[in-house]
Amino acid sequence: MTRLTVEAPYEFTELRVLDPLMREIAANTHTLSAHLHRGIYRVEARQPGMVDKRLIDLPASGRTQIRNLDPLLDSPAPLQGVRSYQQSHEDAARRESRNIHVDLTEGCSGRLFIFLRSDGSPREQIPHLAVQAMDRSVLAQLDKQGIVHPGMGFCVLSVALPAGMYALEHKTAEFGLRRQAVFVEEGWQTQLFIPWGREGAGAERALVAMMPIDQGFDRDNEWQYHHIEAALDGLARGRMILTRKDERALLDGDSSNPILALIGAYGFARQYKNYYRCELENRKVTEWSTAIAHQLLHLLPHSPDAHLLYHLLRKLAPSPRAEAPVDLPDPPVPPLTTLDTIPMFAIGTEVLFQQETPTYGIVPTDNLMATLAPRRTGGSVYTRWNPNFSAGD
Repeated sequence: MTRLTVEAPYEFTELRVLDPLMREIAANTHTLSAHLHRGIYRVEARQPGMVDKRLIDLPASGRTQIRNLDPLLDSPAPLQGVRSYQQSHEDAARRESRNIHVDLTEGCSGRLFIFLRSDGSPREQIPHLAVQAMDRSVLAQLDKQGIVHPGMGFCVLSVALPAGMYALEHKTAEFGLRRQAVFVEEGWQTQLFIPWGREGAGAERALVAMMPIDQGFDRDNEWQYHHIEAALDGLARGRMILTRKDERALLDGDSSNPILALIGAYGFARQYKNYYRCELENRKVTEWSTAIAHQLLHLLPHSPDAHLLYHLLRKLAPSPRAEAPVDLPDPPVPPLTTLDTIPMFAIGTEVLFQQETPTYGIVPTDNLMATLAPRRTGGSVYTRWNPNFSAGD
């Protein structure tokens, strides 16, 4: 047999080896090592937005190393090193993420920062994009309160809001109006970086991050955006990309990256495969699942995703007969037993509609979730729906 070693330059690059029948026989992130029989294989390196792949002919024995796989990362965030990077976009994101264009709060609360950008080429029309409350009332509009530079290929809108769920309404060239769930938490800035194509804003492909409210967009945190991008890409394909450091942060409650915490918790709750060796595999399920559930409620007390994950993670815990009970304090906030609004992540919305939560009646029949059921649309990791659809259509 031959020992195949594959290395990628970025920590979160996903590596795969496929046999002639296109079956995955080995996978990892950053580095991969496997003992394989003689034959032809396909090796893939994936970064969000790009895949570098090639065929290799392995000999019967010896060692083969591949180090030149380097898919060029792309991202809607204006990060140096991505294909569509523009200095003017980075400067605008850093500056405007520290400003407030629309203030709908009385004192310190949460913020929503929305940044649309092209590949640097100009755009002729400003896309329709509005921030709405769940009752459909308009709170802010990009073309009225935002800063727009179609000639430079970017637009930006910053809104101070109370903690809670909101809807981002935008118009797609193919399907018309769409709404997308977005969450704002006390003390944090939710950042949406949206690709701006010639057909309009691609909100379904947005990079969503949450940073401390006064930090804004900072290229010193570039690695965090790269990690979220990779984790979102993994979530869309039912995989986990969570390092041991992130795992410990999630368990200990010292996460500085709430979006990554939610993605990781969904991965644990859905028991996705983690490419990194999981330290939690050696700990009692009752211990880590309950601890993560508690920490999420402490980190994001107003998040429907966090409350849903509390139930999903606690459901993983075996009965006290299987494991000795763990002495943990009460949750930092009372977990909701009825969700009257939607999760931000589509995986959470799907779980609710599949009745997989352990609490009967967690979705009332007469609330927003029920009316949303026939309107949901796919194609994104975020909860999205068609506002113009009615049951009679």
